[in-house]
Amino acid sequence: MSYRIIIGRTAQRQLLRLPRPVREQAERHIDGLATDPRPWGSEALSGTLRPFRKLRVGDYRVAYRVDDEARLVTVVWVGHRSRIYDELERKQ
Repeated sequence: MSYRIIIGRTAQRQLLRLPRPVREQAERHIDGLATDPRPWGSEALSGTLRPFRKLRVGDYRVAYRVDDEARLVTVVWVGHRSRIYDELERKQ
């Protein structure tokens, strides 16, 4: 059984701003979360960011949450790796 994927508004806007090749690669990775929400290479974040996981897409990151009970993956942030932690801290 697969997971449903929801891409938040902020993440949708951020995806559209990425360079096309990076956006296409990020979208493929996001689509893959439907069958495997914790793929090899993804990492659980720590500390106050513990509810989030991240996927690496070159120099960019996709931050998301997994709800196993609801079988739901929520993508909350997509952007350059230099800003992921500060942005997620502000989002909480």
